[in-house]
Amino acid sequence: MHRLLKVANGLLATALCLGAPAVRATILWSDLGATLVHETGAGSDILGAVVKRDATSTDTLYFKFHADPLSDASTEEYFAAFDLYEGETERLAVGNALKAWAYSAFNVYGTSQSNNPDGYIDLRSAKPEPSGGGSYFTYQLPHRGLEVTIVFKVQYMAGGDDQVTVWLNPDLGPGATEALQSARLTTTFRANASFDEIRLRHGGAGEGWTFSEMAIATAFNDFVMDAGGANIGGAGSGIGRGELPFIFRSWQREQGLPQNFVRALAQTRDGYLWVGSDDGVTRFDGVRFVSFGLPEGLRSGPVQALLGDSRGALWIGSAGNGLSRRQAGQFTTFTTRDGLPSDTITALAEDNSGRIWAGTEAGLAVWQGGRFGALSRTEEIKDKPITALFEDRKGTMWLGVAGAGVFHFKSG
Repeated sequence: MHRLLKVANGLLATALCLGAPAVRATILWSDLGATLVHETGAGSDILGAVVKRDATSTDTLYFKFHADPLSDASTEEYFAAFDLYEGETERLAVGNALKAWAYSAFNVYGTSQSNNPDGYIDLRSAKPEPSGGGSYFTYQLPHRGLEVTIVFKVQYMAGGDDQVTVWLNPDLGPGATEALQSARLTTTFRANASFDEIRLRHGGAGEGWTFSEMAIATAFNDFVMDAGGANIGGAGSGIGRGELPFIFRSWQREQGLPQNFVRALAQTRDGYLWVGSDDGVTRFDGVRFVSFGLPEGLRSGPVQALLGDSRGALWIGSAGNGLSRRQAGQFTTFTTRDGLPSDTITALAEDNSGRIWAGTEAGLAVWQGGRFGALSRTEEIKDKPITALFEDRKGTMWLGVAGAGVFHFKSG
């Protein structure tokens, strides 16, 4: 069985239109979305031949990926890899070797660092596994729910094995450099790293790995963020004649974003950007993320919809925990007991009279006069999931309704 499941791109990004000339990118290839990989066999190419290197190459490339193991090496024997292929020949693989059980590089047979018959090298970790008696191994096992970022460098040597350096969970924050990476998380060895394909692979027990934030670049600094959250090497060119350049700034786990799977965005009147994810809601001021949850009185759970209203309040629609409102620093939660058709909120909007429209998986409710109620003449959409809400310039509210179509509500 072969399964590659694309899920939502978890990258939070802003595009800023600037009058300055565009910065030339040195990211050669990237796939910032998330791909679930499970029982792939030999796998299939995701690179599309946009980058390749062979036995005559003499330059240096940097590779990056983020891994979320859905398998646990302490209980399940499996392999998972970001795998360099040359044609149908597997070259260098980085991930978890079948017999290693630890984060490892494999297909490095015959090198001085790997003389074992399985041809793997355990990656050094700054968070090594305990070996008992207060001592530790040098490596780290993949554990379900504990995500890692891996960056590796290949210095290509014409006619011989290439020099490979791997960093497990490197520092990619502002000011980070290749030279400043700790030796405790750095592994070096030689291997044949020629490639014209990249395949994401998994086999054995467990539920697979999710790969995300994958990229190939020409310098370590291309993966490092500046103080404003911009990728130093990642501003794109490709601007047409007469067009203003766009610079994309991204914030991910390394820059403090609690989770890369972003489900909703909103801005409140005080200027804060609010980010909704499966972990709840986070406030962003352009530099720092602050998460809100139970200690602050918010019982949201997974967030599906956000709205900053004209009065300065933030409305937070959750999956199963109702609708919360943050006003004057205090959270209030509304549920079916307060007139909502369902506790799963699917869409939010405000109309020009200040009413808050809440779409749920079981119909529509409108907040006015300090309470939720149903509008008249809504039998066509009663009990149906409301998937989208939008008010146009003329004050007409539009509703997307699962299984029923598109409706508008105008002048009562």
